[in-house]
Amino acid sequence: SRGGRFPFPKDPEGVMRIFTARRTAYTIPIMLGVSLVCFALVHISPGDPLVSILPPDASVEMQEQLMTIYGFDRSYPEQFFRWLSRALQGDLGNSIATGRPVTAEVMNAVGNTLILAVTATIIGFTLGGLFGFVAGFFRDSWIDKLASTLAVVGVSVPHYWLGMVLVIIFSVELGWFPATGAGPGGSSQWAWDWEHMRHLVLPAVTMSVIPMGIVARTV
Repeated sequence: SRGGRFPFPKDPEGVMRIFTARRTAYTIPIMLGVSLVCFALVHISPGDPLVSILPPDASVEMQEQLMTIYGFDRSYPEQFFRWLSRALQGDLGNSIATGRPVTAEVMNAVGNTLILAVTATIIGFTLGGLFGFVAGFFRDSWIDKLASTLAVVGVSVPHYWLGMVLVIIFSVELGWFPATGAGPGGSSQWAWDWEHMRHLVLPAVTMSVIPMGIVARTV
């Protein structure tokens, strides 16, 4: 620009609205593409979803009846757009495995995910801030080098590898924490007691390592 000055838009709010609307419009084909890919993967994967609910001695008539009920007798495009129209109305159908509404199953998982995410965030920011403060306070000392090394290792370690290592050490070898599950009563009966917290320790620590390293280096 002339005189070393950058031109500012006359209506920055209008520019921001256009930018937001454009980005929002981009999500529509992305979501449609993702749903198409997921739909295709379900149909090209080996196995029949009805096998899990059909008895071993099911007759051909029963199989055809269930295929009609679940819409598997329709063409693939018709199945997809039928599901899409219901999904846009908030109806995701019922789970073939449990018979419960899919929305209820998803919301149950969302609750557990939020508990894990919040716990991991608290651990990551607390330890990250502590390591960063210690490294800055004891600059160029062995404490600084140790805290910085822990931060770099935390950023570099993959989640899936660290999770397996923690399960092997603290679940299989030592038996301190359970390896799977969200609690002794199942995934839908969470309570803030030690029995449930034991199931939360290993996944929360695993998920907190990378943000811990990032926060420590930033601080």
